[in-house]
Amino acid sequence: MPLGKLDLVEEEYIAESGDHTPESSRRGDTMDAVIETNGHSNGELKTQKNEPRVPDMQLGKCRYVRLHDNVNYVAAAIILRQQGDDTEVLLIQEAKKSCRGKWYMPAGRVEAGETIEEAVVREVKEETGYSCDVIELLSLQIQGSGWYRFAFYCEITGGDLKTQPDQESLAAEWYNIKDVKGNKVQLRGRDFIRLLDEAAKYRSDGHLKSIPRVLPVNENVSGLFLEFMIVKHSRDGLRTEVLVHKSIKDEKDLLDEEQPFPTVEFGFEYFFAMVVSKCYRHLLEEGANVVFTPSHVTRIKCHPKPMESLAHGISVRVYCQHKQSTTKAIIRSPRYHWITVETLETRRKFHMEQTQFRPSLHML
Repeated sequence: MPLGKLDLVEEEYIAESGDHTPESSRRGDTMDAVIETNGHSNGELKTQKNEPRVPDMQLGKCRYVRLHDNVNYVAAAIILRQQGDDTEVLLIQEAKKSCRGKWYMPAGRVEAGETIEEAVVREVKEETGYSCDVIELLSLQIQGSGWYRFAFYCEITGGDLKTQPDQESLAAEWYNIKDVKGNKVQLRGRDFIRLLDEAAKYRSDGHLKSIPRVLPVNENVSGLFLEFMIVKHSRDGLRTEVLVHKSIKDEKDLLDEEQPFPTVEFGFEYFFAMVVSKCYRHLLEEGANVVFTPSHVTRIKCHPKPMESLAHGISVRVYCQHKQSTTKAIIRSPRYHWITVETLETRRKFHMEQTQFRPSLHML
């Protein structure tokens, strides 16, 4: 039997039975890609209130996650000033040999022993001379399974523009966004141009006062985890439903539970985008045919402290929008169901509201 067909059979079996031990494992067979479910025969995972659930899907497992060993986090800042056609962005002139003299957004690797927010504040200070406040996460970019770049919207709080070159940067300067986008500035790369648009929209729409913000939760994570918040909006926009564990009966349970959504733990052998694809097929009968690719993030847990910790991992909750149709996606596993989220306050808390700002997700 071809491997792809074998994978499909195993995934169907696991989803229907809720048994965490596939038949091939009982026979002693080897599989390269199996999603396992850790649960009970009634399709529910029991957990104490406000405690994380045992991941109900498994694609490998990390013995440890340690910064600069098997995972890297990059912190970047988008800082704007002025308004309208006069809007300017703060750029730094690179000192690295590979791109020396070219311009880019302030960015650098998160170091073990500091939070992601602390890293972006440090990088901005070292490379531009300014102190700043971190306001909001604009975007999370993921490459493979061990490289994550966090881009933040930041605001200047003090300091002076850097003019003396050092190993961090040669200089810093404000450039008109139109000139940057119009190829009038020699850039290290153009991958941050979309971030300028996202930052400008965030700023102009008055989102600076929006609550809650999406900033990394400083909590140690001992692996790689992905939560799926699959949301269905009715055509008229008056009804919102979300896929949750069967133990979540209503909005109150949703608010009380730390981890109400389908969750997978995975190892470095699986690229992030591959994990999404496999879990979609495992959760829903028609997979990606009925749900868009995850487009945004609504919660991130990550804490690269202390320096000697082996729990520098990450947990990402992604927003997955159900495609417009008259019916909801058919669930393959008995452990989940759809509930309606009636209250605006609850929808905003989970970043389900359609007009609400959500940081973008980009899987490379």
